[in-house]
Amino acid sequence: MPADSYDATIEAHRSNLEGLAYRMLGSWADAQDIAQETLVKWHRLAESVRSTIREPLAWLHTVASRLSLDRLKSAQRRRESYVGPWLPEPLLTTDETPAEAASIDDSITLALLHAMERLSPSERAAFILHDVFDYSFKAVADILQKEPATCRQLASRARKSIRSQRPAKSPVDPNSHQRLLAAFLQAASQGDAQTLEQLLAADAILYSDGGAKAKAVRKPLRSRELIVRLHVGLARKAQKSGQQNTVRFTQLNQQPAALVYTDGFLSSVFSIEIQDGKIQTLYMQRNPDKLRHLSSAVL
Repeated sequence: MPADSYDATIEAHRSNLEGLAYRMLGSWADAQDIAQETLVKWHRLAESVRSTIREPLAWLHTVASRLSLDRLKSAQRRRESYVGPWLPEPLLTTDETPAEAASIDDSITLALLHAMERLSPSERAAFILHDVFDYSFKAVADILQKEPATCRQLASRARKSIRSQRPAKSPVDPNSHQRLLAAFLQAASQGDAQTLEQLLAADAILYSDGGAKAKAVRKPLRSRELIVRLHVGLARKAQKSGQQNTVRFTQLNQQPAALVYTDGFLSSVFSIEIQDGKIQTLYMQRNPDKLRHLSSAVL
């Protein structure tokens, strides 16, 4: 195969590598860095070495996984001192964006990425490589430099942890999902406590990520009453100040989401998880560092 064609074949794996790293790190910016670094390492190999690699994608996955593990370990240490809940960086998954770059499926929902934050780096890697990318435990062991039995245990612990945080959901079609999200935002903007109470599950949870760079609730709100009280208060403040909010609906992480613009600037991203027709979990991303890539992508 000519060198140019071979390079093009390798470059075609960039989006797949970004998808692997994004699931590992929950950061699209970091995922792009990892993919780029992995491809650079490939191109720096001597041709005599590259010609001996029978499965280039497996080699690329190995390098990307190890780079992601190293970055995840340092990221987890930083997140211990993060102000408020840490939420994954939202990813646009509409047809006209690099949605396919993440090999889109249910494994990139915010709920799953958020649940994986409680896993150790090795548990997360074993789960993603085996359950999402379909590697055998022998192959996972080679990538993680551990025994196959150890990797099997790591993935098993990861599944149990994720299941404990994400009870089985009743399926919701995208249109119904967006209508419920729109109804919530409409009621929230009006401070309509009665409607908010009807839309939220009694044990609903709200996670709000401001990263100390935007106003946000610094602890999860774990009841319908607290969530309603918050949004009624926010509505009153907005009305008094004359603040103008507009909403644009899109798809983030394979689910309907809302982009909220305050006085023309993207200020928040809302997404929800639904259980039995009610909002069970509400994710409110306000950290401007995690919204910057969306500001230009959706204009």
